[in-house]
Amino acid sequence: MVKEMVLLQIEEKRQQMIELALTYGFTAKETIECSQELDQLINQYLQHTRMLESPFPSVQ
Repeated sequence: MVKEMVLLQIEEKRQQMIELALTYGFTAKETIECSQELDQLINQYLQHTRMLESPFPSVQ
């Protein structure tokens, strides 16, 4: 359930970033900030996916 929710958030953020890039440009502050938020969502998704796939808890 969490996985699907994060995937939906990723897609929504990606669409938002595309719209910002087309409106303000690829190097605009708004576009960069949105891109960084998208990166955070993708990292969150990858961490969650790795936890589900790994038979051992991660060591940090």
